[in-house]
Amino acid sequence: MLKSMTGYGRAEGETSLGRVAVETRSMNHRYCDINVKVPRRFAPFESRIRDLIRSDVSRGRIDVSLKVDSGEGEKLQFEVDLPLAKQYYQALQSLKKSFKLRDPITLTLLMGAKDLITAKEEAGDIEPYWHEIMPILRRSAQEMDQMKRSEGEALARDLHHRLKKIAQRVADIKHLFPLRLQSYQNRLHERIRSLLNGVEVDAARFQQEVAFLAERSDITEEIVRVESHLAQFGLLLKGEEPVGRKMDFLIQEIHREVNTISAKANDAEISQGVVEIKSELEKIREQVQNIE
Repeated sequence: MLKSMTGYGRAEGETSLGRVAVETRSMNHRYCDINVKVPRRFAPFESRIRDLIRSDVSRGRIDVSLKVDSGEGEKLQFEVDLPLAKQYYQALQSLKKSFKLRDPITLTLLMGAKDLITAKEEAGDIEPYWHEIMPILRRSAQEMDQMKRSEGEALARDLHHRLKKIAQRVADIKHLFPLRLQSYQNRLHERIRSLLNGVEVDAARFQQEVAFLAERSDITEEIVRVESHLAQFGLLLKGEEPVGRKMDFLIQEIHREVNTISAKANDAEISQGVVEIKSELEKIREQVQNIE
């Protein structure tokens, strides 16, 4: 089953820390890029969260946000930098003495000093909380994955429809080409005869040269390769593995082959069929960019 790279999931749950909410968002990306946003206290969990997401995602940009609501606000510890406070006080004493100021150096004045008092989240062992957070994280990731699968089903239906249209155009060209090749040989035969203007030549050699020139317009091999690529693409639609990159490669190969068909066949009707095929390929290419 195909999976889109676009999805969203959210899960919440009560823990001994308070209520934990996890959101996961997935967007298009060429590689697997996982970004995690958690409270500073839970920074040690970031690598585990990435590993958990990466176990089920092959490519895409994944944003994970974890929030904790304890109902009591953040527990903070305030720290005073006493050495820095002494330096500020001495500096103010020096200014007071130099300018012969009478105003006293008060606590209010010192409080204006930058970085004198800092607030930090309360430290503590967070390891026991991982087993409470992990199920919530998994539910969010599973909800995102389900949305990606639902979009993947819609993409698969659209791609299947477009592949059928391309296969029909290829079949039309395959049926049309022998008639066009025979017509081309006849025209080439008459043109060479008119250029020879009655000059006697070896009949067998003449036919051989005409056949050689006509063979350069043969598109049988290109058609076979296009049919093979379409069959491979169809198998990818039914698979369970991430196939976005493989599909992108096959689209490039089919595009290259039909360009060769148009150039070699040198026929207006065949070229029109190639234009229609390339139009469908472009639409498929746009869809493939969103497939994991």
